[in-house]
Amino acid sequence: MRFRLVLLILGWRLRWLGRHNADFRKQLENRNVIMQWRTKAGAPARWFHFQPSGVTARGGLNPAPTVTLAFEDAAYAFATLQKAGKNQMAFMEGMQQGKIKIEGDPGQLMWFMTLMKFIMPKKQKAA
Repeated sequence: MRFRLVLLILGWRLRWLGRHNADFRKQLENRNVIMQWRTKAGAPARWFHFQPSGVTARGGLNPAPTVTLAFEDAAYAFATLQKAGKNQMAFMEGMQQGKIKIEGDPGQLMWFMTLMKFIMPKKQKAA
């Protein structure tokens, strides 16, 4: 349940950034990438389509993703995503342990990691 919620919120955030953040939109130039996040069992699953016009997010499996991250299970996916906010090596460790499988173009995953700086909202400074 928590992994499903994180994927939903991630989709909302990516779509919002695609509409409201010029620096984020600049990263989408010349992109046509479908990134799918799922468990190895296939559910929960969500895919994100990055293109110059913005980001589309949908639940379920996409028939032709550019890259797929398949996590061992939902609990492991949630724990890894929590760690990844502080330590991007969490994904690498999961891949080395065989708990995260990458299918498709791994270069697109590396590109996605460059977007991480946009995903977490910045804290407002007190006046």
